[in-house]
Amino acid sequence: MLRLHDEVIINGMRLRNRVALPPLTTNYGTAQGLVTDETIQFYTERSRDVGLVIVEASAVRADGRIVPGSLGLWEDGQMAGMARLADSIRKLGAAAVVQINHAGARCFPGGGEMQGASPSGFAFRPDVVPFTMSPLQIKEMVADFANAASRAAEAGFDGVEIHGAHLYLISQFLSPLTNRRNDRYGGDPRGRATFALELIRAAREKLGQDYPILFRLNAVEKVADGQTLEDALAVSRFLADEGVDALDVSLVAHSTWRKVDGRRFIVASSALSKEQPAGANVSLAAAVKEATGLPVIAVGKLGEGNTAAESVRDLPIDIVAIGRQMIVDPDTAGKILAGKGSEIVACEECMTCFATIGRGAAMACKVNRDLPKTAHLV
Repeated sequence: MLRLHDEVIINGMRLRNRVALPPLTTNYGTAQGLVTDETIQFYTERSRDVGLVIVEASAVRADGRIVPGSLGLWEDGQMAGMARLADSIRKLGAAAVVQINHAGARCFPGGGEMQGASPSGFAFRPDVVPFTMSPLQIKEMVADFANAASRAAEAGFDGVEIHGAHLYLISQFLSPLTNRRNDRYGGDPRGRATFALELIRAAREKLGQDYPILFRLNAVEKVADGQTLEDALAVSRFLADEGVDALDVSLVAHSTWRKVDGRRFIVASSALSKEQPAGANVSLAAAVKEATGLPVIAVGKLGEGNTAAESVRDLPIDIVAIGRQMIVDPDTAGKILAGKGSEIVACEECMTCFATIGRGAAMACKVNRDLPKTAHLV
């Protein structure tokens, strides 16, 4: 029987326990994608007790940022700050992984050649015009991901996570909703996974066989014509065959359609609503584990009650990730591991964190007033 205190080994990367901080967009970076003191503060306060820290989505290109203060790994000048961040996490005993991403047509509208990149021209916001990527542009993007992964390793991170969830660029290729291509990058689940598999292959060539590569994917997309669990299980097997070392299992929890100037856009969220119970996603992660045999990370209100401990004890889950609750109370993981869950300062699920970064502001929290108040977007 597994316990939260048990260590985990992922391709040589040792985690002291089975609790992780998932990638949380903070918008604390600079407009140039640089790490700030606020970034360091946020992560060090949350690295004291967890086994794994996955640093927020860091852009592989300047035109692929989620928010104006997204961290970046698109150029060498960003590596010194990233090295400082990785070192600050590792010094506290946690393994440090960084997530790399291109937001595609969900990107912050900052301009650039690949702003609005997508598999089939599907729009996500009124201020970004999507375009269908050519095979040559796809090849260029594969190289951008591989180069960012190489920078992550050189900066001292223990591993890299490729963001293939939440309807950002890779996820847009994986989803039948947003990928309507009729070339080798579309069609069935194998075709839709081709882009992801090519960039994993390119990253592996840069990193070698002994460097951990994680991949985040949606188990389901709760929107008409979105990715189903059956699709996700097929993709997860392709990823395992390509040499991914662990799967971080998320989902599109809910979505709505909006219309601006006669154009329809989908607004999707990965956050479980108040009505959904703690651990609602755990069975999905367990299904991915059973399909692949790879270590899996589960997420979804796992900082509540005994949900984290029960998830690893009762289901084939390797790691539990605690996100919003760790924004509110940075000591959540330590309190859970010490059996002091009653002392946790609870998240009110008010979504202030999502709302503030959605406006392009630094992440804020209604309960935790000690978060940095401004982002240095200079």
